[in-house]
Amino acid sequence: MKGKVVLRYYVSVALLLSIASFSTGCKRQLEPEGYRVVAYDGHTYQWTIIRTGTFDGQYLKKRLVVVCSSYKWGNHESVNGPEACHLQVGRMIVPNPLPGQAHRDQFIDVFEMPDQSLSITEGDGEDRTMQQFKIMSYEVVTP
Repeated sequence: MKGKVVLRYYVSVALLLSIASFSTGCKRQLEPEGYRVVAYDGHTYQWTIIRTGTFDGQYLKKRLVVVCSSYKWGNHESVNGPEACHLQVGRMIVPNPLPGQAHRDQFIDVFEMPDQSLSITEGDGEDRTMQQFKIMSYEVVTP
């Protein structure tokens, strides 16, 4: 009789563990918060960027289609126009606006402005780049 009770206990524990591992194993992994460059169309000069993040307590994905307005590198003159910017397709840009003093070259700030523009600033000093984009469209996509 005692053996049956122990066996039921182990079966119950094994069943609970398998249910727990199944329920946690089926959760879809969320992409980290940031901006992923997913496409570039050389004919229209449009970049497609997926913005992932928590907005008002809810995790969302937003698709931005942008066109370059200007690019500035260090102390050089600003270059204007749709062909001036360069982003790497596939790159995940995670803002890091407050790096330690020893890591100033890892400064990354992404700012969406109310005037329908997007600004990406990276680096420090003579190696700092600032890219400005006009947001052509902005839509929430399902996570």
